Amino acid sequence: MPTDIKRPVITSMIFLITIISLGTIGFTVLEGWNLFDSFYMTVITITTTGYREIYELSFYGRILAIILMFLGISVFFYSINLIMPALVQRRIERWKKVLESITDHYIVCGYGVMGREIVEELSKITTKDKIVIIDENIDKVAVARENGYIAIQGDSVEEKTLERARIKHAKALIACMSDSANAFTIMTAKELNPEIYTMAIARTPAGIKNTRRAGADQVLSPYSDTAKKASIILRRHGAAEFFEIISKVGEDFMLEKVSMTNREFDGVNIRDIDLRAKTGALVVAIERKGEIIVPTPTLKLEYGDNLYLMGNEEQLRKASEYLGRSE
Repeated sequence: MPTDIKRPVITSMIFLITIISLGTIGFTVLEGWNLFDSFYMTVITITTTGYREIYELSFYGRILAIILMFLGISVFFYSINLIMPALVQRRIERWKKVLESITDHYIVCGYGVMGREIVEELSKITTKDKIVIIDENIDKVAVARENGYIAIQGDSVEEKTLERARIKHAKALIACMSDSANAFTIMTAKELNPEIYTMAIARTPAGIKNTRRAGADQVLSPYSDTAKKASIILRRHGAAEFFEIISKVGEDFMLEKVSMTNREFDGVNIRDIDLRAKTGALVVAIERKGEIIVPTPTLKLEYGDNLYLMGNEEQLRKASEYLGRSE
C-alpha cells in the first residue's frame, strides 16, 4: 500500500481499535458482561446497526452507548476526511505522471454536450489515456475524471494550460466551446505546435469563417452539417446510409484523403499505378484544383492531386506510403 494512503488508513484503524477496546472494557466493567458480549454490543453500537440490546442496560451503560455512537460516527467521518484527500491526490499525481510522458494524444477543449459526444466517439478508436480534456468548470472536470479520462481545469486559450496538456506532443486538438474561444484556442495551439491537426465545432456562420481564419484545419457546424445530411437523406437515401455505415464500422472500413506527391506517378493513369493490387485501397474520388473528379481507369494523375481512398487502416497506410504522404 502506498505511503500516502497507508498513513491515514493506519490512523483510522488505531482510532477504531481504541474505541472498540474502550467500549468492550466499559460494558464489561459497568454491566458485568463477558468480553464477547461486551465486544458485540460495542460493535453494533458504534456502527449504529440498530439491533436490540443483548441485555438490559443500566443508566451508566446507556450513557456509554450514547458516547460510543457519537465516537463511531466521528471516527467514520474523520476517516473519510483523511483517506479521500489522499486518494484524490494520488489520482492527480497519477494523471500528472501520465501527462509527463503522453504523446500522440487528442486534446478536447470543452466538456459540454458536444464535447462529451466527441470524447465518447474518440474512445472507440483510442484508449482513454490518450484523450486529454480541458474545461474551466471544475464540475465538468470532475465528471470527466470519474469517467476515466485525463482532465485539466483551466482556460484553453492560455498557453500554460495547453502546455500542461502537452500540446507540442499531441496528435490533434478539437475545440468545442464558444466561437471566440475556439478561434483563440486554435491560434494559440498553432503557435505552440504548427503541425497539430485542429478541428473546431462552430456555433454560427460567422464562427465558421473566423475559426477558419484562425487556422483550423477543419470546421464543423452542428446546424449546417445536419442540414446538409437532411438534404442528402431526402435526395439520396442510399448515400446517407452508406456514409452512416462507414462512420460505424471504424477501422475496418474508412475513407482517407491522400496527397499524391510521388512524382513517379505524375502523368500515369490510375490503371497503371495498380493501387488496388499493391495496397488493397480503392480510389473513389480525386480532388484537383478545387474540383472533384470521378476516377476512371484511363484518368491520368497529376502531381499534387488529392485522392480520396477507401479501405481499412493497413490498406490506407500502405496507399499513403505508396502515393506520398497522408493529410
